[in-house]
Amino acid sequence: MKAPGVALRSALALTVLVVSVALSLPPARRMIEQSMVWHMVVQMPLLLGAGWLLARTVSSASTWRWTADWNRYGLTGLLAAQVILAYWMLPSAIDRAVVSPQADMLKVMTLLACGALLQQSFRRAPAVLQLFVMGSAVPMTVWLGAYFATTDRRLCNAYTLASQSEAGIGIAIWGLAVAAVWLAVALWQAAQPVSRGAPTTTNAGAD
Repeated sequence: MKAPGVALRSALALTVLVVSVALSLPPARRMIEQSMVWHMVVQMPLLLGAGWLLARTVSSASTWRWTADWNRYGLTGLLAAQVILAYWMLPSAIDRAVVSPQADMLKVMTLLACGALLQQSFRRAPAVLQLFVMGSAVPMTVWLGAYFATTDRRLCNAYTLASQSEAGIGIAIWGLAVAAVWLAVALWQAAQPVSRGAPTTTNAGAD
């Protein structure tokens, strides 16, 4: 029988997964077709969160042992996750996901995998690597959001300029929020007493 904490995590992961995938299916799909906010600010973070939660739910050492050789210290996984995220920030990729069900399915699968990669890689990454990744990813995300919000050019053919501007504000807020959560967890973990013989690496992404 599962412990209450494990059961709760499993239920939360399943709920987020169902909601995020449902947004790519009729009738909810109409929301991401008509609103860039629903697409980039709601669904994409939900897919990442679902992948993260699913990986955390099945985070036993035996389950992820096969990743140990190629994802040492989380470096490979973090690089792969950044490539995936950068691709789905491209306006052309966003347009393809709106007009092509096949491209949208690819988006769903790769962002779920990206969330799982981030969870497993942050668990293994030393604090300095986490700081480097956050120091590069967060400013880029905030800049991209600010550009979307302020440019007078319509970057995505599938959405109006107003929808693009609103999505840009949401993307910038997400970037700042992720940075704040990472920093809070890192500081909290650094403040915990370290038992003798325990590793001193701060893994802000472990949870």
